[in-house]
Amino acid sequence: MKSLSYLVLGLLVTPLFGQPRPITLQDLVSTGAAGRRAGVLAPDGKHFAVIQQGQLALLPVDGGAAVPLTDTAGAKSEVSWSRDSRKLAFVSGGDIWVVSASGGQARELTSGPVGPGDPRGATDHFPMWNPNGHWILFQSGRRGWNELYVVSDDGKTRSYIASTEIYSGRDQIGNSSPDHGDAVSSDRFDPNPAWSPDGKSISYTERSRAFFSGKLKLIGFNSATGTTDGSARDLYIAKNDRGGAWAVNTVAWSPDSTTLAVVLQETGWDKIFLISAAGLDQPKQLTTGESEDENPVYSPDGSMIAFVSNRDLPEERHIWIVPVKGGAPRRLTHEPGIEGTPQWSPDSKTLYFSRGTALRTASTYSASINGGGDLRPIEPPAVSIYEQAGLPPPEVAHFSGKDGLPLAGILYRPLGFKPGVKYPAVIWAHGGPEGQDVLGLSPWSLFLAQRGFLVFEPNFRGSTGYGEKFRNLNVEDSGGGEIDDIGAAVGYLVQQGLGDPKRVAIGGGSHGGTVVANAVTKLPDTFAAGLELFGVVDRALFLQYTNRNSKIRWETKMGGTPEEKPAVYRKANILPDVDKIRTPLLIMHGEEDPQVPPQESAEFVEALKKGGKTYDYVTYPREGHGFQEREHRLDAYRKQLAFLEKYLQPDSPIAAPE
Repeated sequence: MKSLSYLVLGLLVTPLFGQPRPITLQDLVSTGAAGRRAGVLAPDGKHFAVIQQGQLALLPVDGGAAVPLTDTAGAKSEVSWSRDSRKLAFVSGGDIWVVSASGGQARELTSGPVGPGDPRGATDHFPMWNPNGHWILFQSGRRGWNELYVVSDDGKTRSYIASTEIYSGRDQIGNSSPDHGDAVSSDRFDPNPAWSPDGKSISYTERSRAFFSGKLKLIGFNSATGTTDGSARDLYIAKNDRGGAWAVNTVAWSPDSTTLAVVLQETGWDKIFLISAAGLDQPKQLTTGESEDENPVYSPDGSMIAFVSNRDLPEERHIWIVPVKGGAPRRLTHEPGIEGTPQWSPDSKTLYFSRGTALRTASTYSASINGGGDLRPIEPPAVSIYEQAGLPPPEVAHFSGKDGLPLAGILYRPLGFKPGVKYPAVIWAHGGPEGQDVLGLSPWSLFLAQRGFLVFEPNFRGSTGYGEKFRNLNVEDSGGGEIDDIGAAVGYLVQQGLGDPKRVAIGGGSHGGTVVANAVTKLPDTFAAGLELFGVVDRALFLQYTNRNSKIRWETKMGGTPEEKPAVYRKANILPDVDKIRTPLLIMHGEEDPQVPPQESAEFVEALKKGGKTYDYVTYPREGHGFQEREHRLDAYRKQLAFLEKYLQPDSPIAAPE
C-alpha cells in the first residue's frame, strides 16, 4: 500500500537525517524495505510476538529489547498465542510448531509432503489456539484442497474438522470424483476460521463453484475429545459476486460467543454486519456509507468494534471505532497514512495497530481510544531511507475516463521537480485486477522518481476501494474499458504539462502485466517502452493451466467459458493482434508460476519473434508468481531500470543506482 502528503506541490521534503541519501537498488531488495510486520499481542497484553531476522521473538509492550524465542532453521510466520499467554504456535517449513513463551526448544506438531497443485496453499498453515487450551486449529492443503484440522499441543492427536472447498462430485471428506480426480489445485482463498471465545464452536467460510462467494458455516467442537460436535450448519449464504472477487471474510466473534461481526457487500460496499451465532435473525447492518469497512475486531468488554476503513479518503486506510449498539463511527487518529491490523488491550482502553506513510515503512503503534493525540510507536522509529532521499511525497491525482468515469491515481513527481518541464513518464499498473494503489510506501515508484521519472499509478476500473459497482465494471470487458482508462491516464499527464508524450512507458506485474500487454497492442502509438511482468495475454489459455479457484473466478468475471463467450475472450486475447505492437517490450516470468502459467509469456514471445518485434525475455528458475530470491529481484530491477533508461532517457539527478 502507498501513502499521502499535504505539502505544497513541487517542494522537496527536507531530509530528516542530514544530507540526502539516495535510494539504491540494494535498498529495494533488503529485508527492511518491505517494512516491519505488525506483532501479535499476547492475551495478557504484556508482549508482542514478532519476527526478527527470521526468528520468533517477544517484544515488551512497554518498551525494551525483543527477546528471541527460537533458533531453528527456516522462516517463521502466522503466530498465534495460547489463551494463557504461555505458549505460541507458528508456521515454519509448512508445518505447525509450538514454543513456550518462557523459552526452550520449539516442537514440531505436524509434518508431511507438500500437496498437489498450487504450492502457496499446499502445506499446513494459520494455527489458532482453542480458547480452552490444548487444541490448535489449522488449515491444510496437503491433500490438494483446503481442510481444517485440530492437533493437540503435544502433537499426539489430530482430528479432521471440515473441508472448506466443495467440488461437484467430491464429498465432505475429500473423496475423489470422476470429474476432478486427486490432482486438484490447493485452495488459496482464506476460509477465515475462528474459534468462539468459549471454545465450543468454529466458524469458517466454505466455497464451491455454485456458491463461490461463500457460505458462512458454524460447527460445534468437543474440547474433551478434540472432535466435532454435530454437523456444520449455514449461518449466511452470500449472493455470488458478478466478478468472482468478493467472498465472505473477516469474521470476528463477540466475547460472549453469541454474535459474529462479518464484512458483507449487501449494500454494494463492504460493510460490517452482526449475525447471531444461533442463526435466528437476519444480519444486522452496523456500519453504513460509501466506503470500504474491513477487519472488525471486538473490544474485550464487548462494547465496541475497531475496524479499518477508507471512509475519509479512498486512497488511505485508518482505524475506526463503532459502538456495538449502533452509532456514528469515529476515527482513532488523525495522521495521514495507512493503518491496519487493530488489536485491543485487555482493558479495552488502548488499540495497537500498524501504521506507515508514503515515505516510511509500517511499524506498530498504540493509541488510547479516548483520543488526546497519544499516538506512540512501540519501537523507536527506524531511519527512513525514503525520507532521507529528499523526495516529495506522492499525491492523489483525479482524472476522467474516456466515458467520463471519475478516476484517481497516485502521482510521484521526480526529484528536483520543476513546473513546466515535461518529464519521461512511467504508468505503473497494479495487479488483481481488484488491487488498489493507495497512499502508502511504494519503493519502486520512489526509486524511479529519484531517477528522474514521473510515475503514475492509476486505479483503473476494476480496482477495489471504490465499491462493488466500480470493481465490477470490467466484468465481461477484460482488455476493454480498463485500457481506455490507461489511455486517459497518459492523456492526463500530457494535458497537465507533466509528461513528455514521446517518452511514456508502461509497466506492471500479474494483472498489471496483462494491462501492459493489452495497452501496447490497443494503444500502439502511446508507449515508448513496456515492462510486461508475468501477465496474461490469452485468457482462454490461462484457464487451461491456472489453479482451480482462479479458473472459476475468471470464468465468472468473463461471464462464462470461452465456448459460451467467444467475443469476450477474443477481446482478452492479444496474440492474434501482435502485428499491431510497436513498443519495445521487456517480458519477465517465474518458471514455476502457479497463478499465471509461464505458457502465457512463452506464447507471447513466440508471437513477437514471428512478427519481428523488439523484445527482451527473461525467466527465473524456482520462482512462482512474482520474484522472491534476492538475486533474482535485484537482477529484475536492474534490467527494468536499464530498459526504461534506454528508451526514455531521463535526465537523472542520481547517477548511481546501486
